[in-house]
Amino acid sequence: MATLAPLAGRGCPWQLVAIARCVVPLLVISLWAKWDGVKLFVWDNPVLWVRSLAGSLSLVLTFSVLASVHITNLRVTDIYAICNIYPIWIALLSWPMLGRLPTGAVWLSIFSSITGVYLLQGAELQAGNFAALIVVAASIISAVAMMGLNRLKDLDPRTVVVHFSATALVFALLSLCLLPVYEFDEPFAWTHLGELLGIGLTACVGQYYLTKAFTAGDPARVSVASLSQFVFVLILDVLVLDHSLDWNKLWGIPLIVGPTAWLMLRRVKTSTLGVETITDPSAGIPAEWEVCVNSAGSNDSK
Repeated sequence: MATLAPLAGRGCPWQLVAIARCVVPLLVISLWAKWDGVKLFVWDNPVLWVRSLAGSLSLVLTFSVLASVHITNLRVTDIYAICNIYPIWIALLSWPMLGRLPTGAVWLSIFSSITGVYLLQGAELQAGNFAALIVVAASIISAVAMMGLNRLKDLDPRTVVVHFSATALVFALLSLCLLPVYEFDEPFAWTHLGELLGIGLTACVGQYYLTKAFTAGDPARVSVASLSQFVFVLILDVLVLDHSLDWNKLWGIPLIVGPTAWLMLRRVKTSTLGVETITDPSAGIPAEWEVCVNSAGSNDSK
């Protein structure tokens, strides 16, 4: 999907790419769930609504950049590197929302990630290209979407996917009506239609199995494994999208991805030992709003 979105965005509005991302999973997963008798719509779950609303906003922000790389000049590799710092934002947001003061490791990770973003996009930011900041905002909002996601384990993954896809479709349609449409590099062709279908199908498969994995398995382990997608994105970015590697900027990538992997690996070690640190500030907080720092990845855009 990360490769198909920029290709499709060359021949149609980025909003249409986002719509395709929402429509196909909504239809496919809904039909599948209906066939199995799974309850599709849940209206009275506040955690699910927060996840869908925040995730939908993050999706729109992400695709406004991902499907417009021919305008913003951002590389897909850079976009995915910045998006994947969401666990750091979750740890930081737990301070004002849950009263859990971030540790020194979290502050160090934040500093490292900000430095990495500057190395990747510092020149562009100084030139007035603020597209990278949109990706940072999307990552922060993704963190909001992930908070409390572990409290949705009792729901079928298909219910979560359908709820999010339907909500995100509304956001994508609103973006088509309210936000500017960028110029196209190519006239719309059948190849772009195939790319839109491919985006929807890959999103369908990816979101379902990631949701299922984070529900059934250890979130920390799955989070570390999900970082492997970055390697594939980097390869496809070079081979398919023909984006050359800027070795001066590549130093920023480990500064962004490294701290994220570090925090996840520390969580894996903790879960392996069966040790859980519980701090007093979390006492009395409603269970449905407890944070799972390693909840499902930034898969609102995936």
